[in-house]
Amino acid sequence: MTFIVLLIAGCIAWFISTVAAGGAAMLMIPLVSLLIGPQVVAPVISLGAFLANPSRAWLFRDHIDWTVSRWLIPGSLLGAVLGSWAFTQISGQWIQVVLGLFLISTIFQYQLGKSKCSFLMKKCWFFPVGVIISFLSAIIGGTGPVHNPFMLNYGLEKERLVATKAINSLVMQLTKLISYTGFGVMTLEIGGYGLIIGIGGLIGAWLASRHLKKIDPSRFRSYTLILMPICGVLLLIKALS
Repeated sequence: MTFIVLLIAGCIAWFISTVAAGGAAMLMIPLVSLLIGPQVVAPVISLGAFLANPSRAWLFRDHIDWTVSRWLIPGSLLGAVLGSWAFTQISGQWIQVVLGLFLISTIFQYQLGKSKCSFLMKKCWFFPVGVIISFLSAIIGGTGPVHNPFMLNYGLEKERLVATKAINSLVMQLTKLISYTGFGVMTLEIGGYGLIIGIGGLIGAWLASRHLKKIDPSRFRSYTLILMPICGVLLLIKALS
């Protein structure tokens, strides 16, 4: 029964994540924590995301912004290694609270959707953004929507945003998995759960790719701005529970 629930949840989470530019991992965190246990959330979801994201990267490969990726991916690699080590050393509860409040604050940053830019974003800033967000992702399991304010403010929309995040996530998740294995975190049981989530995610991303092509940029932006505070609330609930 657990595998069936994770399969269906993975499909739904990655469908939503594809049309709203992220959030699959955060949507899965409460469920994985409830079904399997909070101590394995990060490696289980990381494996699921690694298996699901290649389809998203392939489906939107022509829209990847490589000028952003050249700064973002190196930072994400560094952050993923450091964060995977930190996962074995510290609790991620306080990190969930901070990120949850940051995501909820996007309601005010974008003035309930009335503002298209909350701050000016420079290309070179994606390196430290990659380091910090990947570091935090390796500790708590997922931080996808945290990228969104930076990418939206840089001017990435729809397929460009989804594709650029997907290729970065693919590299980041692989680095996290190698690091988790090296630090002795990964087991066959964790791998099985992550595999089921990944299969569900593959199906969800494929179904969502058709829908994303049909919606206009304003609706995509609305989806993204709605999802960010929802993920923030989920993180706060997880941390405070």
